[in-house]
Amino acid sequence: MPKYVYTYFDARARGEPGRMLFAAAGVPFQDRRLTQEEWPALKPNTPGGSLPLLEVDGQPVTQSLVIFRHLARTFALDGDNLPDKAKVEEILEYLIEFKNAGFKMMFAPKDEESQKKAKEELGSTFEKSCTRVESIISSNKSTEGWAVGKKMTFADIILFEAFESAVAQDAAVLDKFPKIKACRAKVQTNPKIKEYLSKRKETPF
Repeated sequence: MPKYVYTYFDARARGEPGRMLFAAAGVPFQDRRLTQEEWPALKPNTPGGSLPLLEVDGQPVTQSLVIFRHLARTFALDGDNLPDKAKVEEILEYLIEFKNAGFKMMFAPKDEESQKKAKEELGSTFEKSCTRVESIISSNKSTEGWAVGKKMTFADIILFEAFESAVAQDAAVLDKFPKIKACRAKVQTNPKIKEYLSKRKETPF
């Protein structure tokens, strides 16, 4: 088995989907968490100068979406056939749009106008992303209850992870989207994910 080293900050943010993929696959990895103070000294020697960074037997893989897709393919969590793979990718892209809008809101200037604009953008992106993802899940004819196909895929993992902060702030935020809620609840029943979440370090975001 390859040796995996996964480097990101000591937070969920852009890095958590990768950790959850390892957990779902039951594959051991070194979870290397950096502090903000450590990062400036390491950044010049990091391929691409950004995180997360995945090393597979010492070989670097950069860019978060590339890392997630690579791990999902490696662990057979990317869908069982080409149509399913496309749907997994589609769900990923919509939820990354939502996550990016959330990051933009988090780091927006604190003046009233900037905050208002970022909040409106986050709200519209949330509605668009959830509506489309709910439709994709509804098209799944399997009775297993997963987002795509008959088994858990990365689509289910990113569905759980993308809304963690939103649900923590407002438990009813997904009430309009019952398919998304059901998939998230099902992910939590997966034994490997359940174990990971029970041991995971708590971070603000």
